[in-house]
Amino acid sequence: MRFRSTTAWLLATVFAVSSLTFLASARAGDVPPLEERARWFHHDRFGMFIHWGIYSQIGKGEWVQLRARIPKQEYIKLRPTFNPEGFDAAEWVALAKRAGQKYIVITTKHHDGFCMFDSKLTDYTIMNTPLSRDICKELAEECKKQDMKLGFYYSILDWHHPDYVPLPGWDRKDRSAKDAKFDRYVDYMKGQIRELMTNYGPIVTLWFDGNWHHKNPADKKAFKDIVDMARELQPNILVNDRAGIGGDYKTPEQQIPATGVLNDDGTLAMWEVCMTMTTGHGSFRPTAWWGYDKNETKFKPVEELLHKLVDVASKGGNFLLNVGPEPTGRIRPEETQRLEAVGRWMDQYSESIYGTTASPFRLLPFFGRATQKGNRLYIHVFDWPEDGKLVLPGLRNAPAKASILGHPNAKVETRHRVGSGDHDVLLTVPKQASDPTDSVIVLDFDEPPMVEPLVLKPRAGGKLELPASYVEIRARHGQAAKPMSEKGRTYVGNWSNPRDVPTWCFTMPKAGTYKVKLDARVASEAAVGQRVIVRVTPQKGNSQVIDAGVALDGSSKTPAGKTQPDQQKTPAGKKQLVGKITKNGVMMEGRLAVPAGKQELSVQLPDAKMTGPPIIDLFGVTLIPE
Repeated sequence: MRFRSTTAWLLATVFAVSSLTFLASARAGDVPPLEERARWFHHDRFGMFIHWGIYSQIGKGEWVQLRARIPKQEYIKLRPTFNPEGFDAAEWVALAKRAGQKYIVITTKHHDGFCMFDSKLTDYTIMNTPLSRDICKELAEECKKQDMKLGFYYSILDWHHPDYVPLPGWDRKDRSAKDAKFDRYVDYMKGQIRELMTNYGPIVTLWFDGNWHHKNPADKKAFKDIVDMARELQPNILVNDRAGIGGDYKTPEQQIPATGVLNDDGTLAMWEVCMTMTTGHGSFRPTAWWGYDKNETKFKPVEELLHKLVDVASKGGNFLLNVGPEPTGRIRPEETQRLEAVGRWMDQYSESIYGTTASPFRLLPFFGRATQKGNRLYIHVFDWPEDGKLVLPGLRNAPAKASILGHPNAKVETRHRVGSGDHDVLLTVPKQASDPTDSVIVLDFDEPPMVEPLVLKPRAGGKLELPASYVEIRARHGQAAKPMSEKGRTYVGNWSNPRDVPTWCFTMPKAGTYKVKLDARVASEAAVGQRVIVRVTPQKGNSQVIDAGVALDGSSKTPAGKTQPDQQKTPAGKKQLVGKITKNGVMMEGRLAVPAGKQELSVQLPDAKMTGPPIIDLFGVTLIPE
């Protein structure tokens, strides 16, 4: 199919002239401050991501053109066969509402360059398919009817446009970049963003992606000009961080940062984690695809999705949960059923999510999380205690009232305890949980709750116990490991990704050497014989990703001649131990050298496979002094 690149610039110019009235009105007032524009974002917390395009006909994810190395001239044959007659914007929006989601972000153009909206700058759009309907227009109209906010995803990367460079590697023998001019592509992109910002009513967020190839100053200036134009056309819009020029909010993908997302100064940033229900047990493993994958066999369970929603909210973030509609236009049953189940929980407990702020507790000694709304704390309990006792460590002021959300007659007793300079509140709760997945206790205070930071340190005899309830799972894209619980004991389970690193932060009063004991059990036969690496490093303050100082194979990546900061004289022993998994658990040999001061202990599984079976369930680590 011929691409109308020769007319793109002229059409963009004509379109700009037709938009002068709208543009002038937008320029009449300045863009509102971020605090005002972000009010909805901080309140809503939960949204729906939609990845849909002609790639759904192949059914192997949105990157299938690259993964299967499909030439452009073959891939464009998907356009005339795309006829999703089952698409119903009203049902999509209604499903999001039933799930408790407050906003929708849809892919208007993904990396394959196909436009799911009526663009006048190319004929490579949904208007030139048998369906011939602007699904973005229909979705925008339905969002307005059902009081749902709408955002647009737009890919900077474009495998189809003749002026986008570099060309895809698999297509270079049949295509030439000799006459390509990226400036022309920028004009095309600017024209399309203008269309999206002008023709579809209020758009709450512009969600860029795919800027990997264009990070030089000239490209950044061009992208900034486009963002500035978008803000002029939609003054209240939020723009994410993926155009390479900063943004209003950050977007971690397929993983939940252990401590939320922080700014350089340690304050909480605006952030939104996007995540699939798929797990990478389908096409082109181990990637969990966003677009429809007919071969996916494993979806995240409802319980996990709910816990992730609460976890993200407890860290001050938003949860953008993805669906990948089928080529028919229908959202697949596995995703629909999970969203409706989440919605049933939200029907009763949504006040503990909407409009809340991050938990004042960095960590809790039980399997659960906390959210806050002014003088009210919501304590989310994922595993109800058999003994009816829950402790909130470091809580300095006693609640004036305690209840269970949705069960006003249930009795919750509170006891504020003070001893040796430490504060906590003991909760005594009913025998039965109010919800099998997440029961919510409400604590009301006369003033905002005050919480002392939790400090893990050795007991009187020098032994340091690091239970899994106090672990931070530091991960990157594709996180598998997650907190789980069994009979009141939290553990790190579903641990198959070698890039997932359980980490404890603690303070050691004095340097020493320690025997290391892992409280762990084998989770699969594949685990036997695999290595476990335990290491200690100084705390690095605002740690949000895996430290790259030591490779997963245990070798040092510290450049020659460089040394780590030395807080005190390092004791005899090693800063890293390598153990082996046996049928009975983990065997660790040697002694671990632990300097004085603020330290981190991490555990890694270098031999694990991302879509392989879980390796071990880790209940905790104990350091025993020599």
